[in-house]
Amino acid sequence: MGKLEKSFYWLCFILLVYITIGFKLIPIILKDQLIKNLDENLTTKTSIEKIEFNPFTIALKIHNFKLSDENNNSDISFKELDVDFALMRSIEKRHISFQTIFLDELYLNILENKDGTLNLTKLVKPTPEKTEESSSSFDIKFLISKIDLNNADINFTSNIDEKPFTLTLKDIDYTIYDLGTYKDALSSNNLTFRINEDTNVAIGGAFKLEPFKMYGKIDISNLKIKELLDFKKDFFNFNLNEDANINLVLNYNIDTTKDFDLKLNSEKLEINNIDLKQNNKSIASLKKLDIKRFDFDLINQNIKLDGINIDTLNANMISDKNGINFANLIKSEPSKEEIKTEQKDENTQNNISKPWILNLSNIQATTNFDFDDKTNNSLINAKATTLNLKNLKIVDSKIDLNFLDINNSNLSFIDNTNKLNIKSKNTKINLNTLSLNNSIIDIDSINLSKENLNFDEKKSNLNINSKNLNLAVTNLKIDGNKISLKNSSLKTPNLNFEDKNSKMKVESTNINLNLNDFLFNNEKITVNEIKLSKPNINFKDSINKLDVKAKNLELSINKLSNKGSDISIDYIRLLNPNLDFINLENSTKIAAKNLDLRIKKLSNQKNLFKIEKTDLNNPHISIILPKNISTTTEESVAQTTKNTKVDNNNKASTSKTKLNIGPVNINNAIFDFEDKNLPISFKTTVSKLNGKISEIKNTKSSKTNLELNGVVDKYGVAKITGIVNPNNIKFLTDINMKFQNIAMENFTPYTGKFIGRELKSGKLDLDLKYNIDKSNLDAKNNIVITKLELGDEVQSPNAVSLPLGIAISLLEDSDGVIDINLPISGNVDDPQFSIGAILWKAFVNLITKAVTAPFSLLGAIFNFNEDEIKSVKFDSLESEITPIQKETLDKIAQILTAKQDIAIKLQASYDKNKETQALKEKKYLARKDDDRNLKKEQIDALISKETIKISELEKVAKDRILNIKEYLVKEKSINKKQIILIDEILTSNSSIDLKIEQLK
Repeated sequence: MGKLEKSFYWLCFILLVYITIGFKLIPIILKDQLIKNLDENLTTKTSIEKIEFNPFTIALKIHNFKLSDENNNSDISFKELDVDFALMRSIEKRHISFQTIFLDELYLNILENKDGTLNLTKLVKPTPEKTEESSSSFDIKFLISKIDLNNADINFTSNIDEKPFTLTLKDIDYTIYDLGTYKDALSSNNLTFRINEDTNVAIGGAFKLEPFKMYGKIDISNLKIKELLDFKKDFFNFNLNEDANINLVLNYNIDTTKDFDLKLNSEKLEINNIDLKQNNKSIASLKKLDIKRFDFDLINQNIKLDGINIDTLNANMISDKNGINFANLIKSEPSKEEIKTEQKDENTQNNISKPWILNLSNIQATTNFDFDDKTNNSLINAKATTLNLKNLKIVDSKIDLNFLDINNSNLSFIDNTNKLNIKSKNTKINLNTLSLNNSIIDIDSINLSKENLNFDEKKSNLNINSKNLNLAVTNLKIDGNKISLKNSSLKTPNLNFEDKNSKMKVESTNINLNLNDFLFNNEKITVNEIKLSKPNINFKDSINKLDVKAKNLELSINKLSNKGSDISIDYIRLLNPNLDFINLENSTKIAAKNLDLRIKKLSNQKNLFKIEKTDLNNPHISIILPKNISTTTEESVAQTTKNTKVDNNNKASTSKTKLNIGPVNINNAIFDFEDKNLPISFKTTVSKLNGKISEIKNTKSSKTNLELNGVVDKYGVAKITGIVNPNNIKFLTDINMKFQNIAMENFTPYTGKFIGRELKSGKLDLDLKYNIDKSNLDAKNNIVITKLELGDEVQSPNAVSLPLGIAISLLEDSDGVIDINLPISGNVDDPQFSIGAILWKAFVNLITKAVTAPFSLLGAIFNFNEDEIKSVKFDSLESEITPIQKETLDKIAQILTAKQDIAIKLQASYDKNKETQALKEKKYLARKDDDRNLKKEQIDALISKETIKISELEKVAKDRILNIKEYLVKEKSINKKQIILIDEILTSNSSIDLKIEQLK
């Protein structure tokens, strides 16, 4: 046998030994040693069905590996482990290389005991601790071409709670390619498994060990949230429904080349069908949360969420003696160690200089919210609220928001304790841009609109209701106690307020309020401009019987400043309002329209109220007295003046605020007065009313000058001038009121009611002078009536019976002018003192005197003595006109000539006793002249026996009046119509007493 052959046999022998050792001996030794070492170091019993080893390919297979406890329960097992060592590549590359590692049907059973320990932690027997020097994890270079984990199952069971918690990872398939530590080795991997029965998880990607890099995608489908939360079920104070789930598709990228860099972005992030319950009652539910895109950048500390859709989020919040239910969702409290850890983490975060950036964009949400406050017995309900947010950026404490739109269909607040009910319908909030930086809030524009708002406070019986309310604010800035805005607009077609306790009601329509450049700073408010445009407001006060209506008014206020009780306004203008003030008790109406009120520089500071200037332009003011007021003549006149009395002394003493009101200018005013409380309605107009009221101060020595001029009706003129003390008119008043060329027929309604006659024509001039000095009144009322002519009689129950016709005839001069002077004096502090009543009484006395004592009045007019003209004296049996009678008759003739609308009435008269005796004497003497020597007693006896006829005496009486008439007509050319003879004869006096009568 040659050397070659010998070598061949030795080689074959060695090969046979190698094969025998490799295929047969090594598997036996490996199995024995592996079981022996595992049993020595583990608390379980190891079983291996078979080990196969290929010495040529250096491939190892382990079949049916199992670790079992004393009850033969297995916690770790696998069906097959294949390890294929790449010997040639390891030699070539000079590092350990594996072709494949295959693990089939791996099973792990993880148990958590009641004490919180895991069964796997007790798998290894305790050994003495050894200190090992740290070394790099990648000192050994290796490469594994493929690792394949096939059909693995991991079961986790927690026995901490009474009911065990079980979580199973099923059908785990995990494949890794090119796992190694050599330079630029990139390992790809793919992992799929199921969680319990419903959740599918797929993770695919690649990673590199040195430096560690990793990227890939995670796809989680139908992750049951309850299955995870049940692990710590007692930690939560709520129950979650079974079908709540999460769907997630997430891309990840990890790079540790320099720093730990983690980037995440999602292709899908959905949370579905959430229903949280407490005590079998739903407290929160969510149909779906859909986030279209989620980005996370750890290095740049940036989080982005885009396309967030919150579908039907319902929240039922309850507050009771145990607190708010949402605050009790987690039962346990953090331990002291956890608190310290949180504080440490917080301190660590505070040391990070670079802030996190959070971007939220395109957020849409639909929500319903209920808050039942059982402690305060109140309830808040917000139904069908929708939210649309375009962009929200949060950087540390800085927040930037762009476009927020909130719609709420129904919002209600019920406070049963205070009996308060607030309801809102179709509320819309639109916010353009908002910035919050260092506690400073900037809002570009915000709009609030409500279809209906109702505030009902039953305890105070207060109700506020508005419809279609719209509030717009631009450039709003809030900086601590400083609030500013550029423009604010409030519009509502209907705003109503009712206070049932005070019986007060306000109804308004077409409210349009604009506010510009508002600033609130340190309790001080400034506003550049406030405008209220053409609202309609109706105010009704049933207690005070007042109804105020305002239409189409325009109010403008410029440069308002207010701090505490101090206020200043640069300019106020009230333009073209239609104002109605109605006294509901007697229906008296005061109306104002077309006025243009301008107030310059109004201020109230340090108990000083000041107005620099007031202009009242083109006002049209009307006062209408209704028909239902019934007073007597003196009551009507007196009540007017009594109602205007003011206790100025009291006002002056109690008023602490000083007044300094600058001049008030009245331009082109119109004043209407209508009194329907008369048999004939009275109406008069004062137009073209112009004037000025000087400064008004409430100091003791202040004086105010008045000057007013106007046109009364068509042709009359009015002028008022004077001085008053505005602080106390009783201290100083000196007023002169002149009315000229006033048409008397306009006063027919009043003369018809109070004296029962119409006025057909005539003109009136009044010159009224009122002087009050220290409560003492000295008034002069000069009344001039020209060519007054009475009209028809008027039936009025309030009329005073006065023979006006004869009074007018007596009072008029030859030119038809009645000039009356009625002076008044008295003390205005006297409670019984009334100017109106005194004037009326003086007027009635004047008329009465004219009728009852006409000759006294005529004597005063013509400068005669009353006794000289009231009768024509005749001696007994005298009827001829002698110089004695002529003296009287000439004066009567002068009066009749001057007053041709009156006549004298002459009634024949004789003295029955005296003139009968005189006639007997006359007859006796004419017939018995020789008996004169008889004694007086004898003669008287004879005279008494004389007989006479009454007709003889009546003839003397008639001759007297005939002779008077003849003298006046023939000698004095008096109109016969002015001499009226009365047939009836008086027998009481030989003188003819004259009477005055008006000619018709």
